[in-house]
Amino acid sequence: MPSTLFEHLQDMHEHMAWADAVWFEAWGKSGFQDDEDLRQRMRHMADVQGAFLMVLNGGEVFGTDGPLPDYTELRRRTRANHEAYRAFFRDQDADGLGREVLIPWFPGPPCHVTVDEALTQVAMHTQHHRGQLMTRLKALGGKPLNVDYIIWAWKKRPEGRWA
Repeated sequence: MPSTLFEHLQDMHEHMAWADAVWFEAWGKSGFQDDEDLRQRMRHMADVQGAFLMVLNGGEVFGTDGPLPDYTELRRRTRANHEAYRAFFRDQDADGLGREVLIPWFPGPPCHVTVDEALTQVAMHTQHHRGQLMTRLKALGGKPLNVDYIIWAWKKRPEGRWA
């Protein structure tokens, strides 16, 4: 059970990784892996997760233009993002949460937020779009799965199954 802000943020990101793995499980079983809307939204989600990682790690943010990735590539990118967030938390400490970072893709004035705010944004943004993805999957005739935080906590915080 998280007791500090650092532990709470880490918990949110562990839930995010589990929920994304469950999402890919539902999508993979649906037969709708080629749906362009699902692929577009999933690319956006993965790109934003990756862009925040670049910012948090002090790197330069670059775009991911090009053809729309397929299900397998989107799954690979998303899983890689979650592995990178785990590494970020391993290398981070609570004192670093107050460090200010610049989010360069917002138009002026410059968007400066703290690391804890950026980490919160990633988790909340991902949750928002994952809900849209599950809704779209249901509209197509697929079977969405419940990825609520409370379900994850009730199940004793399992890791995402990516296999």
